[in-house]
Amino acid sequence: MKMIRTQPSSRFTVPKWAQWVLLVLGILFVIVSTLSAWMYLHIEDSKTGQYDEVKEFVRSENLLENTSEVSRYNGEFPIHIVSGVNENDEETHVFIDMENKEELASVPAADMIGEQAAKKNVNECSGCEFVDIQLAYEENRPVWEVTYKDESSRYVLEYLDVTNGEEVQRFAFRQT
Repeated sequence: MKMIRTQPSSRFTVPKWAQWVLLVLGILFVIVSTLSAWMYLHIEDSKTGQYDEVKEFVRSENLLENTSEVSRYNGEFPIHIVSGVNENDEETHVFIDMENKEELASVPAADMIGEQAAKKNVNECSGCEFVDIQLAYEENRPVWEVTYKDESSRYVLEYLDVTNGEEVQRFAFRQT
């Protein structure tokens, strides 16, 4: 009588189908991770890719002597906001439309209300939670974009004129 020998089982033996599933999942993970990293880098580059060109435009047009910061605001069309020092050694913010290669506005920091003054109406609201503040360009003028959540849990974008604090626009979005 012949004995049939079977391989002894072990706790660490994995069936063939499970090995294939793990292999396929591993390959998919690598592909998705690589694609995600590429997309992130591509999107980030599209946001900041023009910054050097903007700085060169500011220098060539003698809008600022030195630039300290460049940011981008996406309203009706992309606006680049360059902060720096002008020829009179004044801190100035220049709003540029790079699509048409033109300066839209230039505002010395001394003529602007500060961030704290722009945040003031949020601080007066007892149930409001401040989110962010940034320079923007709406209704053909430089504004502060103040973002906060109000007492009704609405997400609010409020645009205030940078020179006098006058409300230009206000959008409130109900959260569901």
